[in-house]
Amino acid sequence: MTLVFDARDSTRDIDAIFHPSADMRKIINSMAIDYDLPSDWLNDAVKPFITDKLTIRPHIKYSNLIVYSVDAESLLAMKLASARFGTSDMKDSIFLMKHLNIKTEKEIFDIIDKFIEPFLRRPSVKFFAIEAFQQYSHEYINTI
Repeated sequence: MTLVFDARDSTRDIDAIFHPSADMRKIINSMAIDYDLPSDWLNDAVKPFITDKLTIRPHIKYSNLIVYSVDAESLLAMKLASARFGTSDMKDSIFLMKHLNIKTEKEIFDIIDKFIEPFLRRPSVKFFAIEAFQQYSHEYINTI
């Protein structure tokens, strides 16, 4: 959200997929101590949502690192499927709905169905998505 969509000034953590996992965790923990960062400053909690259904593309390439990103629809699906109240996921979802010019609740569920595996669609996902769309609709659609 911060790097690709410039949706906010900062982020508390960076979602990543890394390999080899054990070696990377040692480096991540060491850096957390050295730089007084939270232990989960770089985390792979997004891993269950990464499938071949997502639109993933290189964002930045360095000699020893490639930073990949997902498109707005894929990211919206992941934010809604995480269904984490009390985080930036709600505001991020609303930002992405505006970015995508979403008009109906059905579009939201079509995006979830398109990108999120069925086993990850817990009941909380539906409630979170409805709440996000209602907030978005109230702020952006009903004012037009």
